[in-house]
Amino acid sequence: MAMSPSPEFSCRLDHLVICAHELAAGVDWFAARSGLRLPAGGRHPLMGTHNHLSALGDTSFLEIIANDPDADAPAADRSRWFMLDNAEHQAQLAVAPKLTTWVVATDDLDAALDVTKAVGIDPGEPVTQTRGDLQWRIALRADGSLACDGVFPVLIQWPTGVNPVARMQDQQLRLASLQLSHPDADRVRAGMQALGIDGLATVGSGQSRLHATLTVGDSRFIV
Repeated sequence: MAMSPSPEFSCRLDHLVICAHELAAGVDWFAARSGLRLPAGGRHPLMGTHNHLSALGDTSFLEIIANDPDADAPAADRSRWFMLDNAEHQAQLAVAPKLTTWVVATDDLDAALDVTKAVGIDPGEPVTQTRGDLQWRIALRADGSLACDGVFPVLIQWPTGVNPVARMQDQQLRLASLQLSHPDADRVRAGMQALGIDGLATVGSGQSRLHATLTVGDSRFIV
């Protein structure tokens, strides 16, 4: 079998996204599973959200994110990212926070979008975001929906030389494995292969779902 050619850009795991109905509840939920209280991150003015963050290693991290009740809503032509304006998703989050999606960093966002769209996956269009003095480009859909129900990763590009994880507390939280399932698993795999990231997660057929196995020292848990 012929192997897929390597893309002319690089990709790596950037972060995992746990969405919560309220940020404090999400932090409490994660603390009950991990024994860790994630430190505050900041606010996203364009999206009207705020988050807490913790490193997963030198270049990746975990994020708990929710709508910011003290922020203005996004512009009328755009919904919040990570389906945080979706009523069905918010109903799920009111029961419990969930691992909604994952984010992959690339050094060429436009090229990465071209190859994913070529295999029938549309992650959206590049949007410039900020948090404090950080700025980055991320592919988003205007309606806030996620490619393949969030099973396919969101794509992000940080400026050259910028590593946001260097600012985060390392609580020795680590990702052991990421398991994905989707009704059209072959399409998800094709998109991941096009990006050269098929080794970052396993993909099975079934209901759309993400499970991450995390460790803190000798403790292991799933979100």
